[in-house]
Amino acid sequence: MRRSRRLIVAAGVVLASSGLVAGGFWGASVLAEKRYEHSTAVFATAIHEETAAQSAYDARMRNGVDATTRVGSVVATPEFGADPAAEAAALRQSFDALDALDDTVPVEPDGGASAAPAPATATALRAPWDVVADAETLEALTRDSAGDRDALIAATKTANDAQDALDDAEAAYFQAVAARGTNDIAANTLASKQSQVALTRLIEQADDRGESPSRDGAFLGSFVAAENALAASQAAEAAELADPALAVRREIEEYARSLSHGTTLDFVWAPEVNGLGEGWYSGTAQTWTSDGGWAIISLNYGVEEDWNKDENPRALVAHEVGHTQAYRDVCWPLFTGPAFLQDQEMWATAWSISQGFDLPGSGIEAYGRPTDEQIAVAVQCR
Repeated sequence: MRRSRRLIVAAGVVLASSGLVAGGFWGASVLAEKRYEHSTAVFATAIHEETAAQSAYDARMRNGVDATTRVGSVVATPEFGADPAAEAAALRQSFDALDALDDTVPVEPDGGASAAPAPATATALRAPWDVVADAETLEALTRDSAGDRDALIAATKTANDAQDALDDAEAAYFQAVAARGTNDIAANTLASKQSQVALTRLIEQADDRGESPSRDGAFLGSFVAAENALAASQAAEAAELADPALAVRREIEEYARSLSHGTTLDFVWAPEVNGLGEGWYSGTAQTWTSDGGWAIISLNYGVEEDWNKDENPRALVAHEVGHTQAYRDVCWPLFTGPAFLQDQEMWATAWSISQGFDLPGSGIEAYGRPTDEQIAVAVQCR
């Protein structure tokens, strides 16, 4: 009887010990699984943040490459290389700084996400120490990912700062170029209006920070070419003014300007104009309402040759100036009104007649004589 009791007691102790061991194993497993679940969630967040940081960095660098490509084409031009301005030196320095970042890789891919332990299935029974080991792996990978994220964020900020510096330097350089162009126009007052206007459009583009995407090496080349064209026009005009053989031509131009009521006139002289040369008086007029109003009047040599022999060359010059007058504020309603309905040639002929040239050269021979009503309307354009 005693022997049986001892056996029962011993069996109870063994069962109690087994229960304690099982309970401890179960508790350790629960804690390990909770740690693993937490580590998994934190790791997922870290990977998401690293991916976002990588995307931001990649986008920043794409923008940087676009900028260095465009500005690099400016820096590579001989025109830029010959520019002694301080703004040019500053732009080169900023360009070099951003360009150097193109080859910098802040984070080398390490496959951290793929190195994470696979999640356990719902039916898997794992020892708590295995679960803890997996959690520790995830925690280490999380630290690595956070470090990569921070490196990417720092690299993005560096690239942003370099990009901002380049943007400022590029704007300052082209504003200096614009100021130089403005000074060129002021210093070359004899240059043709056409050359001044061509440079003015480029000055506007150079001075506008919003036009930065369109300013590359080709733009700078065009700007310098326009400056050279302005200087060449100035030199040509000065030479013609000093040439006594062209005195009559200068007289004709001044006469035309005396009729133009402030519309700036450029002149082109050629053996033939509008297909007519020797034995004919011929001219054309092209007018722009921008830049204060200006026009290019082309005349053939016959006008110059017979200027002091016949009134018809004067009548023709008045006709061409008449084309330019239609766009003046006081004349536009007359030109577009019922008397002319924007009939260019009849308007110019009537305007020439209104200046006292009731002659074939006023346009009558080529286009017919305007009505007395039309001439009376053209007279009002003063």
